[in-house]
Amino acid sequence: MAERIPKTRPRAPVIALDLGGTKLASCLFDEAGHPYERRVTPLERRQGRAVGELIAKEACRLRDHATKLGARAAVVGVSVPGIVNEQTGRVWAPNIPGWEDYPLQSELEAALADDSHPLPKVVIDSDRAAYILGESWQGAARGCRDAIYLAVGTGIGAGILADGRVLRGAHGIAGAIGWLALDRP
Repeated sequence: MAERIPKTRPRAPVIALDLGGTKLASCLFDEAGHPYERRVTPLERRQGRAVGELIAKEACRLRDHATKLGARAAVVGVSVPGIVNEQTGRVWAPNIPGWEDYPLQSELEAALADDSHPLPKVVIDSDRAAYILGESWQGAARGCRDAIYLAVGTGIGAGILADGRVLRGAHGIAGAIGWLALDRP
């Protein structure tokens, strides 16, 4: 389901993709956080590479939409329900079969590489971190230096803001309260 929000041309659009256990939510935002186009796509039992391909397809679609609006998307942000290795851009997502060590960053950058568009910066983070960052920027935690965001969906996660910084914990697992990996599967 797509929702188009007509507005003037964004100056510095950002592509945001939120992967959950059952859906991919996507949006093209302007620099102030106002949406231009939103879509929610069910995963429909997709696994592994098929989920990565869906994310890449949606990122390219929104990049092209920004171009049609006369702007260049400089950043693609992806939140994932799991753990991101910041050095490699690989993702472990326990509720996405086939994502035990998935190369999301390299696959997304390859899909976005195209001679007619400059490569946007790709940022991947846990959904927990994205939730609390969004709330501290535009939501109920605006102006707060300490806050917790609890998300209950396919899993349960907590985005934790302490002294104005997101708590990530060892290997990025802080706030993963719906599951606890004692040993990497």
